[in-house]
Amino acid sequence: MKDVKGDFMLPIPTHLNGVLIPVGEDNSENKVTGIIRCSCGNQKFRVDNNIDEPTEDYSQVIKCFCTACGKGRLLFDDKKHGWDGFVCHGEWMGESAPDEALSPHQCRECKEEIHEITVVISSQGKQDFIEESGIADGEAEFKEEDWVEAFDWIDISLKCSNCGCEEEQWLDLETM
Repeated sequence: MKDVKGDFMLPIPTHLNGVLIPVGEDNSENKVTGIIRCSCGNQKFRVDNNIDEPTEDYSQVIKCFCTACGKGRLLFDDKKHGWDGFVCHGEWMGESAPDEALSPHQCRECKEEIHEITVVISSQGKQDFIEESGIADGEAEFKEEDWVEAFDWIDISLKCSNCGCEEEQWLDLETM
């Protein structure tokens, strides 16, 4: 995605294309802040996850389900996403958590399960990925455009759609 202020790409991983909508003025090749919006236009979701009750058996997984159309979307799986998941293939992590290991997140104030979601993705940038992933040395496992998959930090904040309680940095995770 080209920014109107320059020719850099935002570090939006392909699995979030079309649903992570950039907001604010500070977006760059190294950081993007956006809201999650379903393809139907709705911004309210049930957030199923296993980070509220982690286990050593499974990776951290967060899925969201649109309250308007019901469409589900994987927001994050640390076995697949970020530097450790994408570049290192999550080799030392447990298996990706199955749906039955996930449960809806409840607001800490009113226990409602419907939230608006803000995501911040931080990246070392395209050139760093080229140098560190082996591309610069002629290795062929990755392509230059894969840099958006190898982000180094993810921050997910939730806002309760019922009472407005904000859980800033509900997930605040280094991914490398």
